[in-house]
Amino acid sequence: GLNFSVPAGGTLGIVGLTGAGKSTFLRCLSRVYNPPPGTVFIDGIDVRELDLDEWRMQLAYVPQRAFLFSESLRDNILLGSEDEGTLDRVIAHASLKPDIQALPDGVHTQVGEAGLMLSGGQRQRTAMARGLAHNHRILLLDDVLSAVDHETENELIRAIRSYGECPTTVIVAHRLSALQHAEHIVVIGEGRIVDEGTHGELVARPGLYQELWRYQRRAS
Repeated sequence: GLNFSVPAGGTLGIVGLTGAGKSTFLRCLSRVYNPPPGTVFIDGIDVRELDLDEWRMQLAYVPQRAFLFSESLRDNILLGSEDEGTLDRVIAHASLKPDIQALPDGVHTQVGEAGLMLSGGQRQRTAMARGLAHNHRILLLDDVLSAVDHETENELIRAIRSYGECPTTVIVAHRLSALQHAEHIVVIGEGRIVDEGTHGELVARPGLYQELWRYQRRAS
C-alpha cells in the first residue's frame, strides 16, 4: 500500500499514528532492515543490490532515540572524523551553541552513559549535529524534533534546508509544523497511504492530517 517517489534534493514528510510503519520505512531505506526484493529503489536500483557499506556512507540516519556514547560531546558529534571546521558549523546548525556554553567543559563535557547529562532536546540536537557532520546524499530524520520548542524547531528546519548541498531529506514527524516546508507529505495508516499532498492541500481537506493539525493548533 505504499507507492511514492522522492526527487533528488527534495524533501518528503511522513506522518501517521503510532505503529503505522513510519520508522519501519526509514529502517528499510537505510537497510537496518532488509526490505523485500523489488520494493525500495535508489536511482532505479534495488536498495538490496547496493553495497551496504557504500550505501550507508551516502546517508545520515538520525533515529528517534539516537545512542550517545559515554564520551565528550565533541566525540559524540564527530565520531572519530577530523574536525576541519565541521564542529563549529554543525553546532550552529543544530542550535547547540547556547547549551554548550552553559556546560562545565563546553564541547569537552563528558555526557555520561547514553547522554544522561543532557536533556531530551539536547540529546536530539546532538544527534542532529552528528547527522549533519558530513554532506550526505540522503538525510533521514525520525521524529527528531519532538523534544524541542517551536522556536528551536524553526531554526533546525531552516538549517536542514540550507545545509550543504541540499540532501534528499525524509522527515518523519508527529508535530506537523515540522513538515510544512516539505514539497510532498504522505499520511500513513496501518501500513498504507491514506492521503498525500502538500501541507496546504492536506490541511484544507477532511482527513487524519486535518484532524491532527487542528488538535495541535488548539494545544499550542
